[in-house]
Amino acid sequence: MLYSRSLTLVSVAALALTATACSSGSSDSSASGDETIKIVASTPIWADVANVVAESTDADVEVSSVITDPSVDPHHFEPTAANIAQANEADMVVVGGGGYDAWLYETVKEQDKVVTALPLIEHGTLDEHMNDEGLKVTIIDGNEHIWYDVEAINVVAEEIADAINAKDPEAGASADGLEEKTKGFADRIAALPAKKYAQTEPIADYLLAPSDSWTDNTPEKYRAATLDEGEPAAADLARFLGVIKNGDIDVLIYNPQTETDMTTRIHDAAEAAGIPVVEIGETPVDGENFFDYYESVVSALESNAK
Repeated sequence: MLYSRSLTLVSVAALALTATACSSGSSDSSASGDETIKIVASTPIWADVANVVAESTDADVEVSSVITDPSVDPHHFEPTAANIAQANEADMVVVGGGGYDAWLYETVKEQDKVVTALPLIEHGTLDEHMNDEGLKVTIIDGNEHIWYDVEAINVVAEEIADAINAKDPEAGASADGLEEKTKGFADRIAALPAKKYAQTEPIADYLLAPSDSWTDNTPEKYRAATLDEGEPAAADLARFLGVIKNGDIDVLIYNPQTETDMTTRIHDAAEAAGIPVVEIGETPVDGENFFDYYESVVSALESNAK
């Protein structure tokens, strides 16, 4: 199998259009010769999810991510013309949806090629779709960071496997390997002792959802502004700094990829107050597999919850 993280864009409709079998080389299962199933993901996270499924099959599957730079904020990524062309030429596009990576899936002409966790809606409108019929996952407060939801990851993996098998009926693609990788994450979060926390951006809503004992004390208006990807007001910052000063949180969750002067002030105030800071990013650091990263995040939360 082929794996890469070159700049590429994808879709998912042609998968059901052809039943030509693909092989990894020596297999004679393909009557018309080897054919590579090309999968392009919006971020390295979804590429890692797709790779786990790809590793379960002998078919030729090439997985790539549009975003490869871990310093890039995916909220505001702008694809190139080459990215868009690649998306429409490939077999499958894997996205989180919910508007987060609309810059990718809105460029795909054949929308049935797109595998997604959240609805394929316009950016900034997820809160209007929280009660839509047919949702695959539970949406928290209009939050787009769905890849920290283990259930959502598994749903996407299963759909990727189904799409590969539709393209190559002999592929035998399976999402079982991914379920093995995510097994235990939710249980470990649920077992965390009670803590109060705040977030510089609501990156950990889905991650911490299994916990009944962690309380989010992020000031309401600050949180609302960051959910809308806006800049909180000075008064919101003052409230956040007050939460830190008054000892109303035990842990600060900090997203380094959405760093601003305001979040830096919050970070520094927490450190000065002796409050542990747990960094949780939009994507893993360069080259790190998402599941290894997820493990490190859960471990960091466990360490700082003692």
